[in-house]
Amino acid sequence: MRVSFAVTLTAIFMAGVTMLGCSGAASSQPELRSSASPGPVSKQNLTINQAPEKYSYDDFIGDLQKLQSNYSGKIHCVKLCDTHDGRGVYDIVLGDPNGPNQALIFGAMHAREYITTQVVMRQLCDAIDVLNGFDTGTYRDQSKKALLENCTIHFIPMNNPDGVSISQFGLAGIRDENLREAVAAMADDDFEQWKANGAGVDLNRNFDAGWYEFGGSPAPAAERYKGAFPGSEPESAALIKLTEKYNLRRAISYHTCGALIYWYYMQSGDVLAESQRFAGLISEETGYTLDDDYTTVDAAGYKDWAVYKMGIPSITIEIGAEMGRSIENPVPISRFGDIWEQNRNVVYAVAYSLQ
Repeated sequence: MRVSFAVTLTAIFMAGVTMLGCSGAASSQPELRSSASPGPVSKQNLTINQAPEKYSYDDFIGDLQKLQSNYSGKIHCVKLCDTHDGRGVYDIVLGDPNGPNQALIFGAMHAREYITTQVVMRQLCDAIDVLNGFDTGTYRDQSKKALLENCTIHFIPMNNPDGVSISQFGLAGIRDENLREAVAAMADDDFEQWKANGAGVDLNRNFDAGWYEFGGSPAPAAERYKGAFPGSEPESAALIKLTEKYNLRRAISYHTCGALIYWYYMQSGDVLAESQRFAGLISEETGYTLDDDYTTVDAAGYKDWAVYKMGIPSITIEIGAEMGRSIENPVPISRFGDIWEQNRNVVYAVAYSLQ
C-alpha cells in the first residue's frame, strides 16, 4: 500500500491552529500570500541557519513553511500524526514518494537530544540546495545531484515535539492543563533532562524488538517507560506505519550523546552483510566508531525493530562527543560546528549506498 500525495500536507500548525499547504497557500497567514511566484529562499533566511541555542517546534514550523512555500516542486510534506499536546510530526519527502530507493533520516526521538533536529534540518536544506544547483559538488567522484535524483529520502527532523518543548521550556512548553499536571508529577523539576514524549513514554523503548523483556520504569516517567504496548504512542506508531508502507532500504536515527554508530541487533544473512557495509560507509564518512554490542544499551528502539523485524539496514548515530569532549545533554550549540562537519555528507553517503 502506498501513501497518496493528492493532498501532500494535512496541516501545519502555527500558534496551534494555522494550516499551510505545500502550494504555499495559507488559511490564516495572509502575510505569506503573494501575487508573484516566490524565488529561492536564501539559507540565511531560515532560523535553522542561525544556529539557535534552542531550536524550538515553532522555529521548525516557521522554517518548514518557508521551505514548502518556495520548494513545493522539490519536497512533499506529510503530517504523520498529532501528539498528545496537539503538535504535528512531519515527514518531509525529498524525491519521488513512489520511487524504488528510499531511506529515512530522523531526529529528536529523545526530547533532550533536540540538537539532532538541527542536524537533520541542515541536511535537508543542504540537499535542497544541491537539487537547485546552488552546490554542484561531488561525493566519491559522483555528482551529489545525480545521487539524490536516484533516490527518495524521508526527513523527520523532530519526531518528539512535545518532549522537546518540555526539555527546552519546562512546564511552559505544555499547552494542555491536564498533561501539564501529569508532567509536573513525573519530572521532579528536572525538565531539561526529559527524554520521553508528553505522556511519559520513552519513544525509543516503544518498538517490538526486545520490548517484552525490557524492564525500565514501571510507570510513565521522564525516561525508560516503554509504554502499554509496542507502538502505543502516536509518534512511534507513525514511524512504524511509514516504515511498513514505503520501500525503505536504509534508516538512520540520530541520538546523543557520543560519537558512535550502533548498527547490530540480531540480524543475519543478507541483512547482516548489508548492514555492515552501510554502517561501515557511514563510519568512514563521519569518523564515528562502530559499536555492535546491543546488550550495553536499552532494547526496544527503532533501529532494533527495523533491522530485526523489517530487515532494513538501519543505524543509530550518536552525536555530541566529537573531538573527545565530555558527554553532556542537552548538547550545547557550541559543539554544532564539529557535529555538522562530520555529518554534512551523510545524506549523500546514504544515496551512494542505494545504488
